[in-house]
Amino acid sequence: ALNPVIAELRPGPKDTKVGYIRLNQFSANAPTELAHAVARLEQQGADSYILDLRNNPGGLLQAGIDIARLWLDEGTIVYTVNRQGIIGSFDAKGSALTRDPLAVLVNRGTASASEILAGALQDNHRAFLVGEKTFGKGLIQSLFDLSDGSGLAVTVAKYETPNHHDINKLGITPDRVVNLEPITRDQ
Repeated sequence: ALNPVIAELRPGPKDTKVGYIRLNQFSANAPTELAHAVARLEQQGADSYILDLRNNPGGLLQAGIDIARLWLDEGTIVYTVNRQGIIGSFDAKGSALTRDPLAVLVNRGTASASEILAGALQDNHRAFLVGEKTFGKGLIQSLFDLSDGSGLAVTVAKYETPNHHDINKLGITPDRVVNLEPITRDQ
């Protein structure tokens, strides 16, 4: 399995140390790898963190929830709302790995589990979001195999952030919007 996490210590302003963590996808091993990365950066003296979710298309919902729990002591991470309006929720109830300041980088390619994580950290006032409005993919689908070999995807519920912001089609708006110019191949 590819390591979905890239982490390094970078110099910050006024002799501070910034832990930069890039998360490429929400795979089954992502929460463990991210926890290891934070622990390593804490040992190296990180004062603050940048979590880079740009162009992260998502992956496993459970991985997104587990990663949110690494940053949050308590609070709702995400609500699921079905067609009948019945609400379920996933919550944080443990202790965060660090309480250091956190900035999260997002763009138009930030989708699905990435948006759930970004929304959870933003609404719980745990992180400052910077970048572009996210993709807007917040539906839960069930796949059914049909007898002729084809498949059917039925949307059974949608995701809402802790402040009941519907992720689907709307996306997450960063605290500071910075439009990223598309980079050319030779950059």
